Amino acid sequence: MPAPVARQFPVWLQAVAVALAAGLAVALVFGRTGWHDWTLPHWLEGDPLEVYARVQIAAEQPRHALTSFAAPARLGAPFGADWAGYPVPDRLVFTLTGALARLTGLVAAVQLVGAGFFMLNAVSFFLCARWLGRRWEWAAAFALGFAFCNYNLRWGITLSLNQTFTLPPLVLLCAHAARHAAPIRRGRWLGLGGALGLWLGMGNPYLAYFACVVGGGALVLALQRRAPRSRLAPQLLFLGVLTLTFVASNATYAWQHWHGPDATALTRDLSDFTRYALRPLDWIVPPADHRLAPLAQLGRAYQGARAGGGEFFYDYLGLLGVTGFVWLAVTALRRLPRGRGAGFDAGLGLAWLIVFGVAGGVNSWLGAAGVDMFRASTRIGVFASVWAGFFLCGRLARATRRLPRVVSVALALGCAAFTCWEQTPPLARRAPRENNFARWSAHRQLAAELERALPPAAAVFQLPVTPFPEAGRTVAMPDYEHFLPFLTSSTLRFSYGHLSTAPAQRWSRHIAALPAAELVAALERTGVSALWIDRRGYADEAARLVAGLRTLGLTEIPVPTLLPISVFRLHAAISPVHPDLTDPRLQDAWDDRPATPGQPQVFALRGWYGPERDGARRWRWAGPQASLGLWWDGPSTRLRFNFAVAGRSRTRLHLRVNGVEIWSVPLSEGAATAHQLDLDLRPGLTTLEWTLEGKTFRPGGGDRRELGFMIENPAVSVP
Repeated sequence: MPAPVARQFPVWLQAVAVALAAGLAVALVFGRTGWHDWTLPHWLEGDPLEVYARVQIAAEQPRHALTSFAAPARLGAPFGADWAGYPVPDRLVFTLTGALARLTGLVAAVQLVGAGFFMLNAVSFFLCARWLGRRWEWAAAFALGFAFCNYNLRWGITLSLNQTFTLPPLVLLCAHAARHAAPIRRGRWLGLGGALGLWLGMGNPYLAYFACVVGGGALVLALQRRAPRSRLAPQLLFLGVLTLTFVASNATYAWQHWHGPDATALTRDLSDFTRYALRPLDWIVPPADHRLAPLAQLGRAYQGARAGGGEFFYDYLGLLGVTGFVWLAVTALRRLPRGRGAGFDAGLGLAWLIVFGVAGGVNSWLGAAGVDMFRASTRIGVFASVWAGFFLCGRLARATRRLPRVVSVALALGCAAFTCWEQTPPLARRAPRENNFARWSAHRQLAAELERALPPAAAVFQLPVTPFPEAGRTVAMPDYEHFLPFLTSSTLRFSYGHLSTAPAQRWSRHIAALPAAELVAALERTGVSALWIDRRGYADEAARLVAGLRTLGLTEIPVPTLLPISVFRLHAAISPVHPDLTDPRLQDAWDDRPATPGQPQVFALRGWYGPERDGARRWRWAGPQASLGLWWDGPSTRLRFNFAVAGRSRTRLHLRVNGVEIWSVPLSEGAATAHQLDLDLRPGLTTLEWTLEGKTFRPGGGDRRELGFMIENPAVSVP
């Protein structure tokens, strides 16, 4: 009589078990064993605050967040912020998280959704591994290892970059395209390709970009192998849907990004393509916060020795993953003479990642050609976790096949526990989370006090003035710190949130530099009810500014001692008058030297790059066109305009005033040549329009600017 066949649970039930195991692992790794723990923020500084802000906006404006995210209602006061030039991907995810936040609270919602992605990542890897024929215990073990890899763990707070559940099926789709045999269930592969393209195209631009890179490489391989058209169809559908969806989702930002030097919200430098490039050693070197002290010491030494900074330890594969990575690489090299076999295609994929992502690789070339949005090619390294996981999962499943099943299950369980423990830093400590929660509670207390003391929907102006996004640290104030009062209030409007190129941001910078009395008067005229000062943003901890405000007799609102904040109540005008944001005096001054009393002021109106200096020399570069403004408060007069100019040979620079050309000169390389003009000056603004005749150039050496000509030390004098 034959032995009874062991009954297996259905695959869907196995997937549910893997999801529950991943959820339990989240609770253990992050120390979230009770509901209160889910309300304690693990991170409350820097980029996580921007994520919380997106969720808050989606909670308050769900329809708007789903369609554009361009006009957050409570930011950018008193004018309103305009985020049309800033890409906000995953709008569906943020809208759903915002809906959850209305039920659970902001912090808990973000952490619950993040936990959901850990579970989804594990289930995706598990189902793909099972489709490859891997035994369920090893598929589950490596699914948990993939879900808690360093990339997913450290990007988890973003709710975007950690959506790597798309990558295992994408790898299968790429492998499917490169086979010779006719496909089975072609319709399902087409459906998979279309679904992946649609989701990735609407998601984080980096994941979409790198998915296109990997998918495109697989398509080239399939064409080289002359794979059947029926296998190419799903891959072509994936790339087509991904491209169309991505372009539609990011068209507004792309237009502004490439429109000119002063049109984009995010600036990129070609040196970033080296600083944030993929380094294969990052797959192997353990993080500086590793649980094992010797490995942590190795990580700290690597971090200290690596020049140029960048994103550290996101690609670390874990000890087991490194074993699979090395094993896979060796196997692929052995298969190289035959050009096929287990692991060979994965080895080709790893080689393509390296060729594309390293400093000086394909991504650097694309950046130099103008596709400079995707500087951080190190993030493509997460694909190595998928390939190494699939490979090692198969090898260990095969190695344990002759062992009793209970032994195989025990070994897989041990690998899963070790991998999750070894890859994750000690995040379960309660003290840092309690400190964050105390700061969060202090901000909520202050926000409640402000909402009681101020009129409904009052405007609060925040100092120091910093642009959004990526302003970096301002003295000792971390980036995005001005989001905290917005996150902890429900009706107040805050001035933070203007893009660096917004006219309202220029106005904010302008009045922030005024003396205390003039600053208060300007704010009150525009309807601002309170002045918020983060003292960490000033070298003297705002002592001079606070003292000046106190001498004006302003009411100072009590602030919890935990917060380095000062808040003064203002008397907002009953009928606010918004300033003229087109006033040229709000533009950047040509350089950092103070204006000479009784003489015209010089402004960089349009088309100029940032100021540069060398001793007494001050200059700005421009592209093919730029405008310089002269502001004069006196009567019509004659002025003398002195300046120096330089550019490339075989080009010519023209100057027009009020549409009439008054001067032109051929340019030459080398030192700037001095010139002098006499101009008629009328009260108000006189615009000098410079136009280059000839080709612009890129200076190279990591400088992505398109340069045409340079104006140095413009000086005006009125007799």
